[in-house]
Amino acid sequence: MTTGQQRALIHLDEPYTHQAVVEALKKSALDWDVIETIPVEDQDLDAPLQWLEYELINWSYLASRPDSAMANAYCIRKGLIRKAQFGYNVAKYLSKNPTSILKEAIPETWLFELDHVDYFEEAMNEVFEVERDLLANENDESNHMFIIKPSLANKAAGIRVFNSLEQLRTMFEENELSDSEDDDDMEDLSQVREWVIQRYIHNPLLVHGRKFHVRAYVLAVSNIKVYLYHDMLALFAMKKYNLDELSDTLVHLTNTCIQTEEEEFDEETSVRLFWDLEQHGVSKARLDTMFEKMQHVLADVFDACASEMTTFQAMPNAFELFGVDFLLDENDGVYFLEANAFPDFKQTGKQLQHVIQELFEATTTVAIEPFFTGRPQASEKLVQVYHKELLSL
Repeated sequence: MTTGQQRALIHLDEPYTHQAVVEALKKSALDWDVIETIPVEDQDLDAPLQWLEYELINWSYLASRPDSAMANAYCIRKGLIRKAQFGYNVAKYLSKNPTSILKEAIPETWLFELDHVDYFEEAMNEVFEVERDLLANENDESNHMFIIKPSLANKAAGIRVFNSLEQLRTMFEENELSDSEDDDDMEDLSQVREWVIQRYIHNPLLVHGRKFHVRAYVLAVSNIKVYLYHDMLALFAMKKYNLDELSDTLVHLTNTCIQTEEEEFDEETSVRLFWDLEQHGVSKARLDTMFEKMQHVLADVFDACASEMTTFQAMPNAFELFGVDFLLDENDGVYFLEANAFPDFKQTGKQLQHVIQELFEATTTVAIEPFFTGRPQASEKLVQVYHKELLSL
């Protein structure tokens, strides 16, 4: 048990997030000496708590003090956040647990590897089910739709919806030609070799005719307890849903980061609270049902990943907040889309900034204070969805 004032190193690149963390620690029951400036030559500054960008965390310091020092990230968690590795872990998990909710909650997924557009046909042969369905589309036998995503990227870079081989090939030809045009804010997609293709959920739940996804915040603590934060976001596409406009990202992609430069962007209609959807035609009973399903999905997601210690290691002296995206369909189905480490909290916007502030305060209460005091604490904002005692390395 630790008492007295202790140092906390705090540095997060986004001021929106950084300040919320500092304020949460100031409200903590523990007495923190918050250090916000970290000189490069002072990386070994003695501080029991590190809440830093991943690249700044002193892992050696953590390893040498397993009972007295804590950080805000797990060192290894690619089995959860890297789409291709996550797909592999889920497939392996379902082979052992065929009745898992993940069987319905994970869209049908294929790993797609392409070194160069010249090898496009050979790469498509490796995902023959996708190729088969796209060829059927050409013969007017059906309308199979797919979505492709880089295995590891952010800000919706490279995500496309398609229903023909030509659309998919054109995307890679454009990537090769553009070479990102020196845009420092976007991924260099011409260098991406690993992608995932998923069957597109064509019947999403719509509100006012627009598609949305749920951004949930998930707290993983030690090795391991997992909590779902009650106050989730509903992030809306900018334009009304239309299956005849597959190439229009503002119709199908709900990431607000691709909307903010648009003249018509309106934060109030693009970012809402999930529970406020009751005021927009979705009953409280339906919201409750979907929230419960999310809890079951997360339990099996973490069970699938935590079982694979080479790609996910839950450290006893760490915690991490993940941004998890869910899609809901018109039949109240819940689909797990992806988990993001160090999510973009800023997309919450100004009007709902209190959601993030309260999230960090709850994290301080549930994850940090118990580690240093030895006294477990709870928060009404965090719902525990998973608990398993894992071996420590």
